[in-house]
This record gives sequence, C-alpha cells and structure tokens, in this order.
Amino acid sequence: MIAPKDITQLETSGRSLELINRQLELLKNGVTSLTQLSGVTVDDGIVRLDQAAIDTAIHNYEQDNSARKWCKFVPASGAASRMFAYLHNFLEAAETSGQALNDFIQETQDVFEFIQGIKKFPFYPLVDRYIRENQMLKSEDEIHYATVFVKAMIKTEHFGYGSYPKGLLPFFTGSKGRVVTPFEAQLEESLALFQPGHPIEIHLTISKEHQAMYDAHEATFRKTISDENNARLTVNYSYQNILTDTPVLDEKDQWIRDENGNLFFRKGGHGALLDNLNQQSADLFWIKNIDNVLYGDANGDAIFWQKILAGYLIEVQRQLFTYLEDLEQGINPNLQLIVNFIRTHFDSQYIVLVSKEKPLKQKLIDYLDRPLRICAMIKNEGAPGGGPMWITSARGRSLQIVEGAELDSENPDHQKLMQESTHFNPVLMACAITNRQGEKYPLHDFSDQKRYMIVNKTVKGEKIKSLEWPGLWNGGMAFWNTIFVEVPNTTFHPVKKLNDLLKRA
Repeated sequence: MIAPKDITQLETSGRSLELINRQLELLKNGVTSLTQLSGVTVDDGIVRLDQAAIDTAIHNYEQDNSARKWCKFVPASGAASRMFAYLHNFLEAAETSGQALNDFIQETQDVFEFIQGIKKFPFYPLVDRYIRENQMLKSEDEIHYATVFVKAMIKTEHFGYGSYPKGLLPFFTGSKGRVVTPFEAQLEESLALFQPGHPIEIHLTISKEHQAMYDAHEATFRKTISDENNARLTVNYSYQNILTDTPVLDEKDQWIRDENGNLFFRKGGHGALLDNLNQQSADLFWIKNIDNVLYGDANGDAIFWQKILAGYLIEVQRQLFTYLEDLEQGINPNLQLIVNFIRTHFDSQYIVLVSKEKPLKQKLIDYLDRPLRICAMIKNEGAPGGGPMWITSARGRSLQIVEGAELDSENPDHQKLMQESTHFNPVLMACAITNRQGEKYPLHDFSDQKRYMIVNKTVKGEKIKSLEWPGLWNGGMAFWNTIFVEVPNTTFHPVKKLNDLLKRA
C-alpha cells in the first residue's frame, strides 16, 4: 500500500507514482519466459576468423584515420563483498567452532585452498608485514595465522578489503613488489590498445563513495607513465543514476521499508548502466568488465583481440553505411546484394517480409539503421553467466546474449539449450552507437524492456524480491545488430571469488 508520505518521498526523489506502480505489477506478475529460442554454434551464428580475416581486421583498425572517437567503457561499480563471503564464514567459524575449526577448514574447499595458497596472493607481503608490526600474532600456528591474516585483510579497522570496490583490490604484483589493482591494469591496457598518437579515453562506472579512492589510484598511475601518455589519457567516471534503483517486496508482496519507514530501493542491476552509456559522446566503444584483465605481458592476447573486434566492426560498419547511403538517397542499389549482406553478417535465414506500409527499401533501412556490436564468444568450459542464442521475433532471427536468470530451469527446452551451449559470453565487445551522420542513436529505443529480471534473495533471514532492468548486454541491447566472434579463452580471466587470483599466481 502506498501511503501519502510515500508519494512525498517519491516526488522528492524525482520518481513517478506511475512507475512505482508499474514496477509493483512486474514484481507481482513475475518475468515472461523467453520463447522461440535456439542455440548458436560456429556453423550458425558464431564467426571463426581465419588468419586472413584477422590480418584484415588488424589492418582496418590500425589504418583507421577517421575523426571518430573511441572509448573503453568499463562497468566498475560492483563491490568486492561477494569475493570474500567464504572468508567471512571462516571468521565466524573461528569465533564459534573452537576445536572443530580444523574440521570446518577441511570440509570447506574454498577456505582450505585459501590457506594453502595464502603466500601466493599479491597482498600477502602487505598484510603479513602489518600483522607482525602490530603484534597481532600469538603463535605461528597455521590456523591461527590464517585467522589473524583474514581478519586484518577484511575488517574495516585494518585493510578493509571486504568493503572495497573490486576495481581497487590488489590483484597483481608489479615491479619492485608494488601491488597493482585491476583499475591500473585497465589503464595500462588502454595505453597499448589505442592507436599511437590518438587520444585515449576510458570511462568507468563507479559508486560515488569510491570516487576519491579512484582519483588517488589514478594519480599514482599517472606518475608511472610518460608525459606524452599523460597528455593523451583521459579518465572519466559516472555513477549509476539513483532513479534506476528499484523497490523491493517481501514474500507477501508488501513493500520493504528502511528503518525510517521509507520505501527501500536497491540497485537495478547492470542494465541500469545503459543510461550511463547513452550519455557518452564517443562514437565507438569497447565494453569490458573491470576484473577481466591481466597485467603486463600476460594481457597481450586480450589487447590483440580487442583490436581485431574493433577492426571487424569498422569493416562491417563501413559497408553497412554505404548501403544505407544508397537506400536513403534514392540511389538504385542492388537490393539483393544488401539482403545477402544481412544474411552474411546478421542472419543467414533472413527473409524480407514486404508490406504496402513498408516497401523493401524501407524494410532494409529499418534493419540496418541501428547500433552495431561485435561480441567476443569463448568456448564454454563451465563458467557461469550469459550465453549466445538466437531469438526469433517479428524482425526475424537475431543474435542475443541471454542470462541464465532469463531462462526457465524447469522448461526442458531451456534446460537443453543450457546444457548444449558451446560458447559463453565473456563481456568483451566493440560497439558503434552513432549513425552514418555521426549522430548518436537513442539507445533506450533499442532495448527490450520486457526482458527485465526478478532477483530473489534472503536478507537477514527474510525472503525478498527486487526488479532488475534488462541486462546491459542482454535485453538492453536486444535490438542492436549483433555479430558473435570466437576468441581464445586466454582473453577471459574474471575474478568472482578471491581464490581465482591463485590461478594467476
């Protein structure tokens, strides 16, 4: 029930009552299961580039001297708290288990692996020196040492890594033992990725409370690079719009409220970042998650394939713009040639459905005149997350990245699709968001708002559900023209839990 004071709260924050009521209905009614899905393979939907195509893509990127601006867009607002969940459990067990703590460690694989590999973590020297200088150790017993180490690493009165943004955790060891964050590794990657002599721009979406921390790390990084690169490098930040936060319901479909009795809102997922991307002024983007990066020479494959994706994007867009120009200026193009272009790049089964309202030329213009993205796909080795699929709609077939949460685990067809999926989405893509006149597309017009998601969680013993916007690279880009390109698994190095850092040690 919406009370008068709730209406005041909504008006003060700039929210509309109509939107809140609509969100309430979505939460009550649940999600609409995706239909007309089919799997994607290298033979149908995923491009496997041969050496000639790779060489051409690299050449296209390195020789592109247009005035269009590139930017690397990095979602980085995620907190690192989930990475430490099993270590919080370990500390709780240490306080309550007594003699049974050793059994807990033996039975908890993540904790056991952490303790066994503790000296391999890049932050080990920092934390070890800290606990010794502050005389926190009572003995060198392995379990006691691990308990003190984890407490010093996580707790806010010490290092406080448990409340850090993921982008500012010490992921790597640099020269002279200096710890390096994923943020700094992303900046270093940008220096190698952008063409020599061209401006370098990286945009990160972060939480407002972490701005000062990012500023400090950026200043430190700038001291390590040349004056020329400092002049070329621009680092921009934006925050997730508070108006994209969504309300929360309990299991009885009643509003969750905060301690002051006000409606409680939580972040609307990475789909809310579509607004941040829509505010950018660049023409062309790479999109890459903050944690999916290596440091130094180990990151070479990722840089190489981002250039390939960019060059392939340039090649496809160049031909697409040529066809659009002919269609829009009334030149008599070979329409079958354009249909073949669509079949080659976007849908091999494309059939033009002509009507009196929309002749063939207009149909082709509508198909081509939209944002374009080239998405990397890696071979599926069991990693959780979204995967590539075909979705059939009135427009025909289109390539989509579908989150597991969008599929019905009880639907046999969906189960089969998940089990037989050969590839996985690593969130690595090159995107073009301006038309041939250089005008930015209104990105929200190409989002499928029906692909919202509902998240069910238990918070402090209470079951809740909240709404998340269509994922940025899922429903948020549903009506873009999309191409999937297979890339090697050496380009994918996410860190979902702290122990993932041991794979890099």
